[in-house]
Amino acid sequence: MSAKSKKSWLSYVNLSDPYERKARFIPGFLSLLFLLPASAAFEDIISLWIKTLLAGVGVGAIISVGISHLASAAGNRMQRKMWPRWPLDSPTNKWLHPGDMSRSEQQKLIWYSTIKRLTKLDIQRAIRSGDSGIESVINDAVSSIRYQLINAKCADRLNLHNIDYGFARNFAGLRSLWVSFSFLSAVVTSYSFYRLGGSLAWCMVSVGLLVFSLIMAFRILPDYVRQKANYYAESFFSAMVELDASK
Repeated sequence: MSAKSKKSWLSYVNLSDPYERKARFIPGFLSLLFLLPASAAFEDIISLWIKTLLAGVGVGAIISVGISHLASAAGNRMQRKMWPRWPLDSPTNKWLHPGDMSRSEQQKLIWYSTIKRLTKLDIQRAIRSGDSGIESVINDAVSSIRYQLINAKCADRLNLHNIDYGFARNFAGLRSLWVSFSFLSAVVTSYSFYRLGGSLAWCMVSVGLLVFSLIMAFRILPDYVRQKANYYAESFFSAMVELDASK
């Protein structure tokens, strides 16, 4: 593939953007890897099929777009399960709410003052007046700050944590897919071993992969997503304070 066609392919599928590559495409692609044991058990037929499809730039681009959007849709669904009132109950919004005790009152007052200077939105006044729309005021403030932080020099760490959160959320959102793939691999490799004299090694690998995928899907990833969301929130407020100081 020439450099020109490669560049146009990356441009077409938007995979030249780090978020698209790491947070959307890679989780979807990793899900397909759970089919590798089944593929190996049948002489790599599945891998050959994938290589054939990706041989054409147009088909590869379509598949890449599909994988990215599938991962994003699954991630959004996972996000709604974990935070049913998103974005109102997301960490960035929740930490600013007067009823949340996870951050000190002194810290919140600093954030309120910073937000007022940057957005002209007075959260503290809304709290004192008993405004029933306090959640909307907070959400407007967060949205405004997030927009101001786009391409800001102080937002490098925020962007990295945004990608990390996107990857964790989307990969967790695809768990029903890759758990199903690992189960299918276990069935296929077991059938190949017991009925067709296939490899015992691939049978053991697929069973181990199934156990691993179940533990990852239902024990590890949910907490991991929450942790990455908290890291994003911490970076968001740090970047916000830095932005205010720079102005």
